[in-house]
Amino acid sequence: MRKRSDKYKDIFPQDVAIMNDLFCQQLMGNFLEYKRQGRPNFVLNADLVDYVKGKKVQRGRPWLKYKVVYVPLHINGKHWVALVIDLVNYSLIVLDNDIRLTKPDDMGDHVRPFCVMIPLILQKANKFKHLGEKLTRPWSWRRPLDICAQTRRSGDCGVYMLKNIELHSMGFPLIENMNDENVQYHKRRYAIEIFDGSIEP
Repeated sequence: MRKRSDKYKDIFPQDVAIMNDLFCQQLMGNFLEYKRQGRPNFVLNADLVDYVKGKKVQRGRPWLKYKVVYVPLHINGKHWVALVIDLVNYSLIVLDNDIRLTKPDDMGDHVRPFCVMIPLILQKANKFKHLGEKLTRPWSWRRPLDICAQTRRSGDCGVYMLKNIELHSMGFPLIENMNDENVQYHKRRYAIEIFDGSIEP
């Protein structure tokens, strides 16, 4: 998706970033250190700051140029959801096509590290001073129940996650464009794209 967005700048929005699972793992691991050490003694992982400064391969641009950052989030090693980091409204949104699998409190446990760490990372990057007190406290999060079609099948969450990111970044409604009626089509299309290296829109 990142390669496609870079190639077709007139089609895909350029004010969004898509992280990979490594970013997620590094953030979660650093959050555990934060809990052990406490904020006064905490040392932030420099790699996380490099993402924000645009020094990593995630399209290589500073987050100041973005309005939204998307993160693939693996819940309990069995369910993929898309995490939307809203840099304009200082909040996080979970795009989840099977809310039955994760109770609100459990989802909160998985999202909370991002609510806490994202303001810290932005603060450390020294590029977001204009956000002021927004960087001194955890951001809020929500999981809208009416934004994603709810699947009646298992095993397709990864495809849902990827397509939800693509659609949401372009401002398209998710329910009408990604559901159990067309998930198999999108699954086959992703497989073909991976096989032949195609990045056509």
